[in-house]
Amino acid sequence: MSAACERGSSTQPPSRPATVADGARVADPPGAASGPASPGTDAMPADAADPATWRLPGQFSAATTEAWLRRRFGDGNVRVADVPGGEGETSRGIVLFPDDPSRRAYLYFQDAQQLRSLSLVRVMDPGSRWRLENGIGIGTPLSALVAMNGKPIRFSGFDWDYGGGISDWKGGRLEPAGDEPQWPIVRLTHGDAPPHSYPMGDAVFSSDDPRYPHLGDVVSVGEIGMSFPGEDDL
Repeated sequence: MSAACERGSSTQPPSRPATVADGARVADPPGAASGPASPGTDAMPADAADPATWRLPGQFSAATTEAWLRRRFGDGNVRVADVPGGEGETSRGIVLFPDDPSRRAYLYFQDAQQLRSLSLVRVMDPGSRWRLENGIGIGTPLSALVAMNGKPIRFSGFDWDYGGGISDWKGGRLEPAGDEPQWPIVRLTHGDAPPHSYPMGDAVFSSDDPRYPHLGDVVSVGEIGMSFPGEDDL
C-alpha cells in the first residue's frame, strides 16, 4: 500500500515533534544513540516505558532504517516479513513486535527489496499502545474525533476494502497542513455494530448524517498511522 493511497485518510497532529528535523534527513534520527539495545536481544532502551515512545511520528522519518529500528526497539522485536496491503495484496516490509498486539506496527518502504525510504507506518490492533501526537488511538470514538475537529467528518462507507477512510475534515482543527513532511492516517471501523447503524459501500458519508443518529457511538478508529510521502507520491 503506497503512501499516496493513504493520504486521503489523514489527520494533523497539533505540532511537528522536535524529533523530526526540519529539512534534514539523517541515517539515524535524533535520539537513536540513547540506550541502544544489544544485537541479538529483545531488549529496548530504558525510555521504552515512556508514553512518548509509542507516539507517531515520534522518531520515525523517511530516513528510518532497519539497522536503526533494531537498535531502537531490540533486535528480536524487528521482523522482516510480508505486510498487508489493500485487496489482499502484501509487500515486503518490517513488523515491529510481531508477537505483541499491544506494540505491533507495520512498516512499508518505497524500496521494498532494500527496505529504504520509509513510506508508511500502520497500527491496526485493538488495545494498541500507539497513538498519534494528538492522542488519537485505536478505539477513539467517532464522536470524540468530531469534537476534536470541531466540524463534521466525511468518510467512505464500510464493508469494502477501503471502507472507513476519512476523506474530508471540512476545514476543522484536524485538517492536515500541506507543508508537513508526514501525513497522519486515521481509518474508521464499525466493529460489531448492527448493519443498519452505519453506512456501507463505495460512497462518501458524513458523521452528521441524520440516517445514522448513533454513528458517533458505534463507529470508532480502527487504524492509525503515519505516511512519509516520497517523490513518487508528490
